[in-house]
Amino acid sequence: MTAIPRRELLAIVCILAIFAASVIGFMLFSADKPDGLEQTMAEAGFEEQEPLYTAPLDYGNDYTEYVAMGILGFFVVLFVSLGITKLMMRKNET
Repeated sequence: MTAIPRRELLAIVCILAIFAASVIGFMLFSADKPDGLEQTMAEAGFEEQEPLYTAPLDYGNDYTEYVAMGILGFFVVLFVSLGITKLMMRKNET
């Protein structure tokens, strides 16, 4: 397996950056609206129950925290994926 050429790597990074920016833009317009499940539950008269498990990191209660956690998660997944890819490429070279 050969290394990814610089031009292709730059294109991949640009596409990921555009995707991340578009997700942030999408959240600006959709954060106040309920999703499909919430809308259906409201129409059926069900109320949301207390969660059985609470994750150690929460998305927060306001837009700034949503965006910060989204960006943090994006970069964590990106760097873990790049690290795994680099390890796999090293293994294949030997």
